[in-house]
Amino acid sequence: MDDREMAEKLRLELTCSICLDLFTQAVTLDCGHNFCRECVLQSWQQTHVPWTCLLCRASSRPRGLKPTQLLEDLVSFSRQLRPPGPGDMGSQATCGRHLAICKLFCEDDHSPLCASCLLSPEHEAHQVYPLEESAENCKGQLQEALGHAWAKEREAHMLLEQERGRLLRCRMETCTLKRVLLPEYIKTNPVWTEKKQQGVLDKENRRNVKRLRASEDRISRYIQDLRKMTEELEKTLEQPLVEMLLGGRSTMERSRELLLRCPEPAALDWTVCGTTGMRELLLAFQSHISLDPGTAHSNLILSEDLKSVRLPRNWQDLLANLQGGVGHPLSVLGAQSFTSGSHYWEVEVGSETEWEVGICKGPGNDQGNVHGDVFSITCLHMGDQFKLWISHTMENPEETGPLHSLGIFLHYEGGHVSFYNVTQGCLIYAFPPVTFQGPLRPFFSPGLVQEENQPSTLTICPLSPQYRGSS
Repeated sequence: MDDREMAEKLRLELTCSICLDLFTQAVTLDCGHNFCRECVLQSWQQTHVPWTCLLCRASSRPRGLKPTQLLEDLVSFSRQLRPPGPGDMGSQATCGRHLAICKLFCEDDHSPLCASCLLSPEHEAHQVYPLEESAENCKGQLQEALGHAWAKEREAHMLLEQERGRLLRCRMETCTLKRVLLPEYIKTNPVWTEKKQQGVLDKENRRNVKRLRASEDRISRYIQDLRKMTEELEKTLEQPLVEMLLGGRSTMERSRELLLRCPEPAALDWTVCGTTGMRELLLAFQSHISLDPGTAHSNLILSEDLKSVRLPRNWQDLLANLQGGVGHPLSVLGAQSFTSGSHYWEVEVGSETEWEVGICKGPGNDQGNVHGDVFSITCLHMGDQFKLWISHTMENPEETGPLHSLGIFLHYEGGHVSFYNVTQGCLIYAFPPVTFQGPLRPFFSPGLVQEENQPSTLTICPLSPQYRGSS
């Protein structure tokens, strides 16, 4: 590797993958990836998954964003290095018409010129620059295109992992539906035979698996095309001055066309997974749920029937008096605990408010202080949007449309917890199977007590009388 290649490699290693420029106040996340401090903070404000690495999705601690002095020193050193310019690259072109060395370049005709060519009328109104200046501009554009291609390849890899995750969840949910939901539903609805409903499930599953596999193939081929393009861009950058100029334009045009062809995720009939009569299946397991006042934070207001929880009307006043609660959810548990069986309940949530709903395992909760682990889905206010966040995972839940009512399904023995968009009749997210030990209790929080937040009122939906629920 010569000096020019070493200098260029060092510069690429010190380039932020967000702004595609040398690091400014470089910080290192817990996963080991580096970014400009301002870039990573802005990205966390704009993305649906806050406090995670944009490259590998690993979680990080916002308080740990301290500048890395070693990277700062390397960036300073890199700025002092000037890679050999295009004039050092040899292969000077000679004008076949005037037999003189070409030291100019016409951007309109995309061709090298000698001094005599510049005086001819055909180039009078053209944009003509010194050859080295045009080469520097071309090199910068090629490097920018290379950075975009690398970034797009990373995005494509994340999309590929997302599709593989969707395929796994689709299979898992189909298995749960067959093993858990259908047999119980058939008992109370003899019109639906198990064979008939399983036939519907199998048909929908095969169709969606086929679409997901086709999506994986498309994304894999796209990644291969991106790798070929990055190799072509790198080779073009290594070419002598004139060859780089003459080949750079077409290479960059093909690169731009390729970046615009990024494949979309597979469109599924189930929005990950679902089936005809999904809510009817789930309602066969509906359980009576109420709130336990003994576990409620002292600043929460519970309704008389113990079905609703909210903050007081003057909740902003809590900011001055609340000790140790600012930035933490104020919560309450359900009065019921589960150590076996399958259970389903629904909660009315605000589509434009903050809240957290789920299941708490462990010793429970004392006056709003949670002592156990919580499997939950949270609605967070981020910028001008409300985004869903799943605990224990870096995955983004599927966009399922307006969410006014949330369904929670628990199958204790199978270690299964899933959340459903009741409004749209589809699955939002299903956790991978876990092993439960000890009692589980419903968990509710109307949001974080912070001035910029909009806390919610959470209301447990009444049982549907036409279905036999769990006790």
